[in-house]
Amino acid sequence: MTLDYATQSSWQFVGGQQQSPIDIDTKAAVTSQLSAISWRGLYQAKSITGTATTLQATGTGKAYLNDRDFDFQQIHFHTPAEHLLDGVAAPIEWHLVHRSVTGQLAVVAVFGRIGKPNASFQGLLDQVTPNASHDLTEPVDLTELLPDTGTVYHYLGSLTTPPLTESVEWYVCADTVMVGEQQLAAYQQRYQANHRTVQPLNGRPIIAERF
Repeated sequence: MTLDYATQSSWQFVGGQQQSPIDIDTKAAVTSQLSAISWRGLYQAKSITGTATTLQATGTGKAYLNDRDFDFQQIHFHTPAEHLLDGVAAPIEWHLVHRSVTGQLAVVAVFGRIGKPNASFQGLLDQVTPNASHDLTEPVDLTELLPDTGTVYHYLGSLTTPPLTESVEWYVCADTVMVGEQQLAAYQQRYQANHRTVQPLNGRPIIAERF
C-alpha cells in the first residue's frame, strides 16, 4: 500500500510517547561535551530505489555514534524537513539510517539549504528511476551529503513512517549542507511533500553534542 502523507492521523503504529519528528528548542537542550558523530568509512550508495514517496539508496559506510560502531544502511529524503529547529523547517532533510551489531537503529538527520549544487545529491538524482530499484553501475560517493562540524541534537524517538517503531536514536545536525535550487526543484517535481508532522516531546531530554 502506498504511504499517504495526507492521512497521517490514521497511520497505525507500534509505540507510545516517544515519537518523531520533533520541534527542537535549542535553548532547552542540555549541553554535553561528548562527541556525537565520527564518520569512520567512505559512504557510498550501491543501489537505488524510486519509491512512491521518496528517493532511497542503500550502500556502505561506518559511523561512530556516542562511542559505538554503526553500519550505514540507507539514505532517503523528506521535503520540507521533518524536524524543526526553534519552529523553523529547512526546505529538505535527509536521513542516514544506521544499525549496530546489536540491532540498535540510529538515524543521522541532515538539513539542506539552497546554495551551490551538491555532487552527491546530483549523482542520486541522475540515476533514480520512478517505482523501480536497481544496482548502480558505479557507486555514488555520498561525502557531500555529510556534515562534519557543528552541534548535534541527540534524543530518543521513532521511525517517521509506519510502523513508527520507537527506541530509535536520533542525531539531528544543526549545520546545514548546500544543495542547488534546481536540484531541489527536480526532486520536488518527482515527489510530493513527504514530511510527518512534529510530535509532542513528552518530557524527553534533548542533548546538544558536537562533532
